[in-house]
Amino acid sequence: MIDIFNKENKLDLTNITCHSGGATGADFFFEAIGSEYGVTTKAYSYKTGYHMSENKVEISDDDYKEGIVEINNANKILTRSNISKYMNLLARNWAQVKYSDEIFAIGRILKPGDRGDRGYYNRSKYEVVDGGTSYSVMMGINHMKTVYVFDQIKVKWYRWSYISKSFIEIEETPIITFQNFADIGTRKINTEGISAIKDVYDSTFKQKRS
Repeated sequence: MIDIFNKENKLDLTNITCHSGGATGADFFFEAIGSEYGVTTKAYSYKTGYHMSENKVEISDDDYKEGIVEINNANKILTRSNISKYMNLLARNWAQVKYSDEIFAIGRILKPGDRGDRGYYNRSKYEVVDGGTSYSVMMGINHMKTVYVFDQIKVKWYRWSYISKSFIEIEETPIITFQNFADIGTRKINTEGISAIKDVYDSTFKQKRS
């Protein structure tokens, strides 16, 4: 992890970019709260008529084609069915992972055999994140990126361990340590999830709110 106060490797707090999907829920709050700190957001889309973010960025056909490959690779572990009908949304998320160096996710971690909010079971042999968020998380893991997940049910932060191949609870709120990071997460964000996003920005910029 980069120490943002290390003079040899200092994070430029005036030039941070959040790579987002621009959806409701976690994406919206990462973008809205980040703007208060001057964080730039790139909200990726692929040929969609509706996009809620003012910072919409249309991905290239090449990135979309790469995304299809990456989603299918992720699904080798997630083992979910009928994903082709969601490919427009899923494959565009590859851009978030591709252009970032670390990932912050808001959602719920499922152990093998756990049942998700929509009634689906985690059929993987690994811990995964519930819902569509899991694809970006898994793509990040496949590319050995730093991945943090806030479980808004347990109200705890976790980091993916490449040693134990599981999510390890961390005591402190993680901070942004790279100029480019990805935000991903559930559309059904709760108050704990929103607070977790605020804490990431507050901790990074060292300006704790009262």
